[in-house]
Amino acid sequence: MADDNRRVPSNNQAHWDARYANSADAGLSWSEGPDSLSLKWILEVAPEASSIVDVGAGRSTLLPTLLTRGYTQLTHVDWSESASLSLQRSLGYRATRIKWVVDDLLEWQPGHPIDLWHDRAVFHFQVDLESINSYLEALHRNVRQGGYFLIATFHLDGPKECSGLPVKRYCENSILAVLGSYSGVNWIAVRSAIWKHVSPDGIEQNFQYLLAKRG
Repeated sequence: MADDNRRVPSNNQAHWDARYANSADAGLSWSEGPDSLSLKWILEVAPEASSIVDVGAGRSTLLPTLLTRGYTQLTHVDWSESASLSLQRSLGYRATRIKWVVDDLLEWQPGHPIDLWHDRAVFHFQVDLESINSYLEALHRNVRQGGYFLIATFHLDGPKECSGLPVKRYCENSILAVLGSYSGVNWIAVRSAIWKHVSPDGIEQNFQYLLAKRG
């Protein structure tokens, strides 16, 4: 008999804080090592003085790796205070060289233009028109003209859900179409790849990566 009191997961702060508080990185399907495609592309297009934000960063090693490469304007944004504090503790004194924001990125105001907005697997959780438009509004409000958007979503043949939540899957053209639907802003594809991610438990997941420049 089904449990009518079973809670359905929601894409909110409590859900993600619980996921990080109760799981080591080996138990999180999206975990990956420091030598990522995102790192490669950022190093190709962004000088060390660039303002870079990693949204939904969790316990990702991307920003710490950029820190060791000489980048100085780094911002970590995540709903999960547990993930943020855990990563800060692992960095020790170096954590003071990254700006830490525990907030809903759709409402976050950085106070300065962003040169590169990195999103690995946040946008695809925006599955309805209202949340998609809210995300696009935040992106366009904060990324300067000539700045970059580096995004990774599940590809069209990738999983239909993640962490118990439904996702919206994309290809290069569909991401560009969504970006172009917002106030006629022109985004130009710089790099694109379908990336096979292998989760810590050995499951293969196809991601669509896109690096786009705001015209």
